[in-house]
Amino acid sequence: ALGWLDGALPGEPVVLTTQSANTASMRLAARLGFAEVERFEAWGAEQWLGMRPPVTPSG
Repeated sequence: ALGWLDGALPGEPVVLTTQSANTASMRLAARLGFAEVERFEAWGAEQWLGMRPPVTPSG
């Protein structure tokens, strides 16, 4: 899905959010190149907002 998005929306960052207590999701986000932007409180728990930098189109 990220590969498709890179082709469909080149130059656009991708963001995601998950509960910071969800360690499996946090590990996957790191492996996929997401970096922490901020943590915030929502739905009674700490949330994690990550961003994957945009892929520069080659050409």
